Order: sequence, then C-alpha cells, then structure tokens
Amino acid sequence: MLPPEHIKWFSNQSDSTLSSTEIRNERHAVRYLHIGVEFDTTVFFLERFIGESLTKNLDKLQEPMIEEIRRNTTEIFGTDDSEWKTLDVYSSMQDIILPAMSRVFFGLPLGRDPKLLLSFRRYVLAMGVGTLVIGQLPRAFKGMLVPIFNLPLRYYRWKTMKTLIPMVERELQAQKPSIKIEGREEKYDLISQSARISAKLGSIRDIADSGMLAEWILLLGFAALSSTIIQASNLLLDILCCPPETQAYERLREEAACLLQREEDWMNPAIFKRLTLCDSAIRETARYHPILIKGLTKEVVHPQGLSLPDGTHIPRGGWLGVPVLGLHNDDRFYPEPWKYDPFRYARLKSGREESQREAQAKGEDVTVSTRDLDAGQPTSTYVGFGYGKHACPGRWFAVQLLKILLAYITTNYDIEATGPQPEAKVIGDAALPPTSATIRVRRRKQAQSA
Repeated sequence: MLPPEHIKWFSNQSDSTLSSTEIRNERHAVRYLHIGVEFDTTVFFLERFIGESLTKNLDKLQEPMIEEIRRNTTEIFGTDDSEWKTLDVYSSMQDIILPAMSRVFFGLPLGRDPKLLLSFRRYVLAMGVGTLVIGQLPRAFKGMLVPIFNLPLRYYRWKTMKTLIPMVERELQAQKPSIKIEGREEKYDLISQSARISAKLGSIRDIADSGMLAEWILLLGFAALSSTIIQASNLLLDILCCPPETQAYERLREEAACLLQREEDWMNPAIFKRLTLCDSAIRETARYHPILIKGLTKEVVHPQGLSLPDGTHIPRGGWLGVPVLGLHNDDRFYPEPWKYDPFRYARLKSGREESQREAQAKGEDVTVSTRDLDAGQPTSTYVGFGYGKHACPGRWFAVQLLKILLAYITTNYDIEATGPQPEAKVIGDAALPPTSATIRVRRRKQAQSA
C-alpha cells in the first residue's frame, strides 16, 4: 500500500510499467466469470462510449432519468401521507435505480419490460456475488468453485442476452449507410449509442457484432448498477443518521425546493449544477463510505521492476495500491475525518468564493476554482471514483442520477432512520451497506401533485 505522497506519481506511470489486467483477472474474477470476453477491447470500447456519448449526453438523459425515478420512487415509497411505511434501504434503492438505469441503457419499451428487468437484476446479483467471492479465493480453490457460481450467472446472462441481441442487431443495421434513414431522430439510450459508436470504430468493427455489443452493455450495466445502488444506500443512511442539529435532510430539502419550483426547472441541467449541498453530501458519502477500502491496485509489469520515489524497489509481478479508507480518514487532509459532515465541501466552496470576492473588492484580478470539490472530481486525497487517467469514466452520470434521486425524495417524502446506522460489511476489499438496514417513509401532504 502506497503512502499519500506517492499517489500522484503512481497515477502518472504508464500502462507498460503498471497494469490492472492481472488485477481484473484475479481480484475481480474476470478470468473466471467473463469467459469469451476480450477485456482490453471491452475496456477500450466502454471508455470510448462513456466519454463520447454518456457523459456528453447527460443533458439529454436527464428527462428519462427523472421520469423513471419519479415513477418508481412513488411505486416503492407509496403515496400515503398519513401512515409511515418501513422499507429495506438497499432493496428499495435497487427497485428504484434498476428501472431508471434500464431506461437509459435500453430505451423504451425495452427498459420497462418486466422479464428483461428480472433477468438483468439476477444477472447483476450473480455477477456481484461471483466477483466478491471468487475474487478473494486462492487460485487453487477458484477452479473448484467457479463452475458452481457460473451456473446461475450463465443462465441469467443467456436470458438477458436473448432479449438484447435482436434490439442491438436492429440498431447496428440502422447505422449502415445503405439503410440509414435521413432525418431519423437520434436516440440516446445505450443500445442506440453503442451501435453508432461501433460503426465509427473501424479498428474493431469486425468483432463488434450484436452479440459482442450486447455483452459489453451487460458489463457496463453491472458495473454502473451495482456501484450506484451501494452509493445511494450509503448516501441515504449517512444523511438520515446525522445528528439532529445538523438538519441535513431538512437543508437538502430546502435547497432542492428552492431551485426546483417548476417542471422546467427539473429538466434544466444547469439547475442541478447549483445543488451545492446535495453535491457535497454525495462527495462526503464517497469519502466516508468508499465502496473499495483498498483500491487503484496495479501490477508491476516492467521487466526491470519499479522503484518508488523513496527508493523502494518493487520487482516485476508485485502489486501496488492505495489504502482508500485510510487516505479518506487522514486528519492531515480532513478535519474530524471520522465524522460524516454532509456539507464539508459546500463550506469549502463558499470559503473560496468569499476569498475571491474579497480579493476582487480590493482590485485584485483573482479567479478561484471550486471544481476540485465537486462530487465527481477525483483528487489525490479523494479517490472514491478512482484517480488519474483510469478514474471511473461514468462518475458524472452516477452523480447526476444521485442528485435527481435525492432531490426528488427530499422534496416529496418525510424519512426517518429506524435506529443507529449499522456498520458496513467488509468482504475482501469491498465495503457494502448492510442489506438489513431499514428506514420509515411517508409522503408529504403538499407533494401529492408532484
């Protein structure tokens, strides 16, 4: 594990010196659970897609995300404004986020197909359990247990692929110059955009058939869905278990209600960028409850090994990583790091902006940036979404979804914790929210028409 002062240096090393391939193969069980998938090509395509389409099209994806979050939150949380309803946090977040992401991935009507949603949910569950368990086992045991885990995984993968492949094939055909229809409205769901990008990438076009694209969509869906459900569960529990004097939930509600007064405000991406308290709470949860307590792990692949800045030599085959939880709890970087402070970054932003105003009032030409304090912006001391050139490419999408979710819940529901916040469950390098944690919810009376 590397000390904080080495993290920037570590992130700048070339892929020919440090590689995550073997880490994915063994620790993430890629070698055992993704048989038949060429992973370097998969990573190349997914990073290209997320960078070129998903992140750049967040504005166009906002409306369908809001529509699904409203629809499914109302279904799960209910409309009763007189009686409290007790819910499991994790399963509730899963029931809300799965359809919202499926709408973005698959479009309509596929994104609301009950059979597809069921097989996709079980595929994600089987993949998640397999990754956690197989990834922690010694190699000698993996060979014996992998077939057991692969039975349900391959079944639900087949069920989901059976529905996805025909749709992907249609979108691929629509991208051919001989078939392409002038004036056809561009669609921004994952299937349509992956077909469009595949048609542009001549270097991999020969292997990017409908089956391969469907496989890539499933892999992205697994990564995005599993991590966002965990983050949403942690976020809600962190906020609700704040000390009463913090008034965390109330202040988040006030901010959202002030900025999102009309329907057109909900559809305005610029408004969501102004949810400073919401953004701060999301970033603080990623600091306080990182999904990986150890991360950024890579293998030294250079034939001569690698020498650290302090002179320590790591031979070829050695693994290096960052103690994420330790870094996020280092009081050199975070005052009272053991405390969940939802508006930690909002205060820092406000302080910088006030310093800029004071300097400008004195005639100084000063411009201060607060971008490094945004929820989706990694730094060398905040690595919840990774860091450097291989930081999570879908982090801005995840943050936007969490903002929409939190804004809708706070403005439409009263929520209470049912007890002290339970501890996270640590499995290997992962820290997961307890699936037994519950909350009480009740629809707000003035929210009935929302």
